[in-house]
Amino acid sequence: MSAGGSAKVVFIALGVNFGIACVKGAAALLTGSAAMLAETVHSFVDCGNQILLLVGMKRAAAPATKEHPLGHHRELYFWTLVVAGALFVGGGVASLHEGWEKVWHPTAMEPVHILGHVLPGWWLNVTILGISGCLEGYGFLAAMKSMPSGKGSLWTMIRRSTDPGLFVVLFEDGAALVSLVIALVFTVLSVVTGWHVLDGVASLLIGMVLVIVAVLLTNETRSLLVGESNPEIDAYVRVEAMKLPGVVGVNEVVTETRGPGSIIVLLSLDWDDTLTAGQVEQGVSALERVTRARYPSVMRMYVEAQDHKDGVPVPI
Repeated sequence: MSAGGSAKVVFIALGVNFGIACVKGAAALLTGSAAMLAETVHSFVDCGNQILLLVGMKRAAAPATKEHPLGHHRELYFWTLVVAGALFVGGGVASLHEGWEKVWHPTAMEPVHILGHVLPGWWLNVTILGISGCLEGYGFLAAMKSMPSGKGSLWTMIRRSTDPGLFVVLFEDGAALVSLVIALVFTVLSVVTGWHVLDGVASLLIGMVLVIVAVLLTNETRSLLVGESNPEIDAYVRVEAMKLPGVVGVNEVVTETRGPGSIIVLLSLDWDDTLTAGQVEQGVSALERVTRARYPSVMRMYVEAQDHKDGVPVPI
């Protein structure tokens, strides 16, 4: 997935969430619904998060400098951690607080005056929630279509993805869809049963969903920030290295993800001692060519010539 395509997904999510947030906010003010207010806060937090992601993408694309010779790719993961923190505090904790207040001090949803007509507050909320669900679903599908094709479940694809521009939108829109269902169900239940406390319960549940998603997002980003390996490239490089003339053995292959589409390969090879330096150089160049042709995301490859006895990594 190109950086431009990932940014497009984020821009779509930003536009969708901003429109939804404004409509939800108006409904929350008119009806006094805690569940709708929690949804409003959630949508505005998502807007802020998408802006932070765009900032991270811009800064991660900065060219390499003397202080950062390998580029600034990992800065995107830093900003994604900020996004996770904002989702936890701005979305989850705020919704839990509002829900707690409404549980202890439940109030009925206020009627809404539109064009001289008085409508039940729940009617407006249900309408807004339905429209929001359609828009959030559109953003979720846009992110799904941009995910790299592969085998496995959605969770597996998210775990394998190294692009926060995609998996953050999937996390947030997925949480938004679940939250909308909660708000819709509990709004209807509060009207049918007359138990206005259910409105506060809905806000509490939405807050819990956002906290869980924020924790999952933090854990996924932490792993990327530390530096994840790429088992597929590991295996490919090991096989191709053994095909090189004069390679006696592969001591170690290490890959590290520095950002979306930015992977470094470290390789230790045991060469035949009768080879000349020129022959070793030709072998290294050939290995780099085939690897980058197969995996364009490999930005750097460092090959070390080392005896097998010295090339075995020391257990830590």
